[in-house]
Amino acid sequence: MTREIRFRHTVVGQAVRALAAVAIGVGLIYIMQFVELTSVMLEVFSGINATTDSVKNHRGDEATASTESSGNWQDPDKTVVRLRPPRGWFWTTLVEMQSFGVRQRLVWSNDDTLEVTFAFGCLTHVTHQVEKVGPIRIYYHFSDGDTELAKGCPN
Repeated sequence: MTREIRFRHTVVGQAVRALAAVAIGVGLIYIMQFVELTSVMLEVFSGINATTDSVKNHRGDEATASTESSGNWQDPDKTVVRLRPPRGWFWTTLVEMQSFGVRQRLVWSNDDTLEVTFAFGCLTHVTHQVEKVGPIRIYYHFSDGDTELAKGCPN
């Protein structure tokens, strides 16, 4: 009789553990979906005041220029240009700047030459420009004082 009771407890215990494992697995799936949805929503809503331009060369090197606006017309926009090699995980920051109004253009002349062109309403700050990353040469063209972009420039 005790052997039969032990067997029942063992079978019931195994069934309860199996059900608990399935319930935890299903719960984790729902949690992962919620986390993924939340991260996508945060990315969408945090990028409302951002514009991004991206170009790739034939080799697969990718350059991006992103401009973020604070939403306050008295604060300058922040623009960052980055470069990533094909199959690369990390981006190299080529230049960062703050300005009131900006228009950027990225063009690959060939696989080893990237041309970065900026037009500003007024430029307030720019970091040192990286001019070479591996075999890639970067050429910058700046123009300041574009009256169409100059809204918000300090006097």
